[in-house]
Amino acid sequence: MAYSASSPDMFDTQSNEGPLDLDELTDDVMAEVDDGDAGPSLPIILLSAASAIAGGIIALYITYRLLDLGIELSAGIATFCASLALGITGAGLSILSGSRAAMGNIAFSCGLIVISLLFLGVCTLLGAVTALLITLLSG
Repeated sequence: MAYSASSPDMFDTQSNEGPLDLDELTDDVMAEVDDGDAGPSLPIILLSAASAIAGGIIALYITYRLLDLGIELSAGIATFCASLALGITGAGLSILSGSRAAMGNIAFSCGLIVISLLFLGVCTLLGAVTALLITLLSG
């Protein structure tokens, strides 16, 4: 079926006032949808990282001390529980706050944990070297 000049075009409005403005329509739709924040949230990142560290420590204590499992298996279970706590806390707080950046929050929480562990390692290493130097120099 061919369209003739007198048949309505698919982009015409019902009142034939002119073509439909799709830019205006998408702006209206995006204004309704854009209720949540698209950027990562610092409180969510900090709470997720803290809950991941706490979950890992608690899981390590339970598996190594109370269940008397080997350290290798206990560390693996603790790592899994820390990852689970991080994901659940990050996604849950993102949903509760209406943030659309759940993956960003979780990724920044993982980065914060890695940076904290690196900082702890560097401080421990510098403390050990300082203690060695003090011991050598004290005679």
